[in-house]
Amino acid sequence: MYTALMESMSPQQWSMGQNRSDSLTGDGKVLLENKKKMKTLAQRRQSAPSLVISKALTRSRSASREICMIPVSPESCPLVQAFLAEYPGRLFLGHAQTQLKTGLQIQERHLFLFSDTLLVAKAKSPTHFKVKAQVRVCEMWTANCMDEVCEGSTNPERSFVMGWPTCNFVATFSSEEIKDKWLALINGWTNEGKEKDDPKTIPLKIFAKDVGNCAYAKTLAVNNSDSTNDVIRMALQQFGVSGYVKDHRLWVSSCKDDPPYPLIGHEFPFSIKMSHIRDSRNSPGGHGGGLGREPMSPTDCPEVLLLDQCLPPDTQCQFILKPNKVVLEPLSIIVCVQGFQTISSLADLRPTFYLNKIKAIPLTK
Repeated sequence: MYTALMESMSPQQWSMGQNRSDSLTGDGKVLLENKKKMKTLAQRRQSAPSLVISKALTRSRSASREICMIPVSPESCPLVQAFLAEYPGRLFLGHAQTQLKTGLQIQERHLFLFSDTLLVAKAKSPTHFKVKAQVRVCEMWTANCMDEVCEGSTNPERSFVMGWPTCNFVATFSSEEIKDKWLALINGWTNEGKEKDDPKTIPLKIFAKDVGNCAYAKTLAVNNSDSTNDVIRMALQQFGVSGYVKDHRLWVSSCKDDPPYPLIGHEFPFSIKMSHIRDSRNSPGGHGGGLGREPMSPTDCPEVLLLDQCLPPDTQCQFILKPNKVVLEPLSIIVCVQGFQTISSLADLRPTFYLNKIKAIPLTK
């Protein structure tokens, strides 16, 4: 029947049918090619989330920090609002993002400065911060001895040393202008806080070790603005020892279980002792504070702020004057309590490490 039909068609009719068949065949090819293209595009779209995730996972940590570390508005940050609510007279002075360096360690931190307190915090999100340190502004100190505090290169135009009892850090800011602003803020409000200190002068007992044939100990009147170098100078005069301040070092012993640690020279011994007494009397094992009792006030024991008489002997803060010499004693291990780091070089035996509670264990002979 199909043959008869074909034979009955005129040449023009057959030609038209053939052309239509060719057209249908071409359309089929186009549809097939379009189907392949759509399949390829779908595969690409399906793989796109994997590519995004891969890029997110391989994104540098510094880039991630830049996104989440900057608060939208520091004044409206819950941390700032909560801290302002604790004390109506407290002022919020500013916020800055900085790098804190000590030894070989570098930490990304946020500084929230108030009129009486500095909060050092770690960012968890643009609005959530975890407080790592809370410092009384009147007990802070600043300096330029960056090579004494951290290893490696540091930009001096954007950095300065800041610290409190008993640690030192090199703080590096994003610009020289911000660094200058924060240096002026800290120094200005530190001096403001010292004006409100009561008492402003305390007797500080200095023990001499390996310093000639001088007396065993002397008590000095130290005020809240005397630096470590000032105290060394006064101690040398009281002990009757001739020599230069740079040839001696003042060490601090705050607990019988921890070794003494040396001060660099710019710190405030007054602040170190007052901070130690305050922390000891507020600790659970302290004589004046602890769980279930309010911290001791000066009226409970008038001498607590002066001579540590209300503290157990093994928790009293002692200052020791020693010659500034390097003792090349073999060491087996040096453990950093804060970071559980191991340091094997004698070059690392510098005041900044002791200020971060490093213990040196001698080799057994």
